Amino acid sequence: MKPYCNDDLADINTPLLYNYWYVAALATEITRELTERTILNRSLVMYRDENENVVILQNRCAHRSFPLASSNLEGGGIRCRYHGIKYDHNGNITDVPCQDKYPKTKIKKYTTKETGPVVWIWMGENEKANEEEIPELEIHDMDKWTHVVGQYNYMEGSYMLLHENLCDLSHLPFLHENTFKFPKEYTSAPITVEQTDDQVVFYRQMEDWNLLKPFFHPGLDFGNKQVVYKSGGHYMTPATNKGYGLLYPHDENGDVEEPTGHYVNHYLTPESENRCHYFWYVARNYALDDQDYSKKQGEMVQKGFDEDREAIKLLQDVFEHDQHDYKEIGIKADKPGVVMRKIIKGLVK
Repeated sequence: MKPYCNDDLADINTPLLYNYWYVAALATEITRELTERTILNRSLVMYRDENENVVILQNRCAHRSFPLASSNLEGGGIRCRYHGIKYDHNGNITDVPCQDKYPKTKIKKYTTKETGPVVWIWMGENEKANEEEIPELEIHDMDKWTHVVGQYNYMEGSYMLLHENLCDLSHLPFLHENTFKFPKEYTSAPITVEQTDDQVVFYRQMEDWNLLKPFFHPGLDFGNKQVVYKSGGHYMTPATNKGYGLLYPHDENGDVEEPTGHYVNHYLTPESENRCHYFWYVARNYALDDQDYSKKQGEMVQKGFDEDREAIKLLQDVFEHDQHDYKEIGIKADKPGVVMRKIIKGLVK
């Protein structure tokens, strides 16, 4: 059964893409403890070495496939808890207790890069890994932005469903009615969609930002200035989708001033075709020192994303179990998600 009934669009059955940078974990998740995480159907073991560098290896002893994440971290590497074979931080076998010589076989080590609050992993062919292709995080300037980093989330649904959710501006006043508190008038504002190569930018504008005040710091005050609200998102790669909500004040001459607002960086990492990992953080350029507001903002955003997580699980369950014959309808607001799905389908081809 094809959940979207359109062969030109990616859906939950579309093959996964390997030659991309994905977020493996929040930087704070990887410690001197062994941790397992499955990414793109591959079981991995993650930890930090003695110098606090991130190490991610294939989670499978080369001898009898015992999971190394259930083994022991010791100086210089991991010792398998089944038969005691030891691996160094590059995946090479360095000791086999029952014999003097050991095989030259090694397990796979993955290329990683720690940037800001996240750790990236290259899941494709190592020789194709290029750190310059990691999506730029231009809002890491700590003098101009403050950051609220969310907790790790696990989605019981395809990463395609989450991407489509992030490209969908019209669900905000409904699914998040009591959290983000977007007015229903927001759904009638025109959507602008701009595609450049394999990326798509989309947004809506509202002339009266007062309708969105619940989403911002209560101390924000622009006096009598006209303020235009612009919100939307930017699908960047199969692993990255960036949302934003920006307020553009106009001075007495009608000239637009620097925007005040926030970006929400979303990182989607498939575990398999029907499950995914989800990481996020918010960066804002106002109320930088208000830690109480940061806490409240983080709780509000997390609650909203928990609502998304519930919705995606419900969708995945319908696609996997309901046997009705059907064909989904389309509406005007679907355009950003449709463009995104065409892009991913093209990358797979």
